[in-house]
Amino acid sequence: MSKESYDCVACGACCFGGHDKYIQLFAEDLDRGLPDRAVVTLEGKTYMKMEGGHCAQLIPLPGGGLACAVYSMRPTACRAFRAGSFECGRSRHHRMAQADAVRLPLADIVAVPPQFTPADIPDAANMPDRPQDRPQEGAVNSVPPSEGPFAA
Repeated sequence: MSKESYDCVACGACCFGGHDKYIQLFAEDLDRGLPDRAVVTLEGKTYMKMEGGHCAQLIPLPGGGLACAVYSMRPTACRAFRAGSFECGRSRHHRMAQADAVRLPLADIVAVPPQFTPADIPDAANMPDRPQDRPQEGAVNSVPPSEGPFAA
């Protein structure tokens, strides 16, 4: 059985959480010198600040990786998290799509269509549901209920 290799910089899924209280800080974490921009106090407890569903200190790297902007000061919860652990597998399973959206450039995820030219835009007069074809405000629907889409 081969052992799978985990590269945290190529992943970042563990840094994603579903709420603002995802990574609570302990007293020793506060003594590490985390910058004020990295933390938030909620209901008397201090947490790592979350933005866009992930830790605000998670930053994209050139080439598609992710890194922690405060790695040397990272909290106890982050230090205890081990690549390849059960928790790592759960994070990868549940949060990898979110990590990919931050890590990968949009062009790597979807095909970008070529630029449109004015010739590609249909003539508004030939489009269905033109504004002049819509009932005017206060007008009564001219289709009797017996002929509408829900007629019996």
